[in-house]
Amino acid sequence: MKVLYLECPSGAAGDMILAALLDCGLSVEELQKHLSFLQLKGYDLKCETINKKGLRALQVKINVTEKQPHRNISAITELIRKSNLSPWVKEKSIAVFQALARAEAKVHGIPEDKVHFHEVGAVDSILDIVGCAIALEMLAVEKILCSPLPLGSGWVNTSHGPLPLPAPATVEIIKDFHIPCYGLPLEEETVTPTGAALLGTFSSAYQPLPSMIIETIGYGAGSKDFDTPNIIRAFKGILTGSGKFSCACANTCSEENFLSEPLEILEACIDDLNPEIYDYVMERLFSAGALDVYFTPIQMKKNRPAVKITVLANPQKTHQLGRILLQETTTLGYRRQSAEKIMLPRKQVLLDTPWGQVRVKVAGQPPHYQNIAPEYDDCLRIARQQGIPLKTVYHKIWKLLQF
Repeated sequence: MKVLYLECPSGAAGDMILAALLDCGLSVEELQKHLSFLQLKGYDLKCETINKKGLRALQVKINVTEKQPHRNISAITELIRKSNLSPWVKEKSIAVFQALARAEAKVHGIPEDKVHFHEVGAVDSILDIVGCAIALEMLAVEKILCSPLPLGSGWVNTSHGPLPLPAPATVEIIKDFHIPCYGLPLEEETVTPTGAALLGTFSSAYQPLPSMIIETIGYGAGSKDFDTPNIIRAFKGILTGSGKFSCACANTCSEENFLSEPLEILEACIDDLNPEIYDYVMERLFSAGALDVYFTPIQMKKNRPAVKITVLANPQKTHQLGRILLQETTTLGYRRQSAEKIMLPRKQVLLDTPWGQVRVKVAGQPPHYQNIAPEYDDCLRIARQQGIPLKTVYHKIWKLLQF
């Protein structure tokens, strides 16, 4: 599994996360090309390599060159939705802004649509957030993990006046996403609301560096200078384990180790939703980070036909996914239960075929368990290109498989 781990020893801000992602080997020119799809004018984005307490790191600098209007969540959502960005980038970027607006609204006691992003017309926030979504799409990782967040203390000046640190919106976001945090003996703002919202929206777990094979490392620099390097490190590589579950079945599989990870299950039973809407609900849930979504036909009271929506998710995503169920369906509530996902160890290999390479998923520990599955998308591509039945492609690949 391709994984990205974000280590935040000095905190997190939007520009630091973006810089760390870019430093993993991404093209700044390609990022700027995609950002131009926003139709956002009056800014200049530059990247430069600097030194942070002896460490080389990339720094992103955004200079606003034209006067910008104050933008609320509706204006920013419209700006993103009407762009030519990919659906995934749009959905994730909007989700981050919704997390920010939700937190600011609660802190200041106002409706979400009354929250205005004052700082230079939200240009910094828009570019940091959309830029991070674009960069993550370019990195093509399957899972994003993050370290617990260190929080400073003191005061910060805002458009609302001095506010205590950590900023109220920051801790509100950390609470909403269940992000582990700890205090630093530092009177500085270490985690910004944008940084917390980005990590909360994109990360599936918060933990020390997992067992992984590191392929690339990116260093993103912050704008402040502390006694220690103010950087974020991004480790991109292959996950080799995500927790162990030992099976104690006597004389059968007592020596086997399975992978395990926490899981939460959301369910809602609905009997009055237009069937045409279910496809969009599923799309929204997957875009927001659901691991799986499925519909089950059921009979409810008075024998009414209905649909049970089941969503499987990482614990950090359940609040956001539950909000989607309440927003996009007619349900009045949903059930949530904690579970544990037990998995066979798995890997992906490339198989040479007469039509080129095909990805194959291999799971299990021979001789007790072994599951082998060719990647459907690769097989479908071959069938279409060669004009042959899809089942013929599968049959040929199965004959070539020798593990």
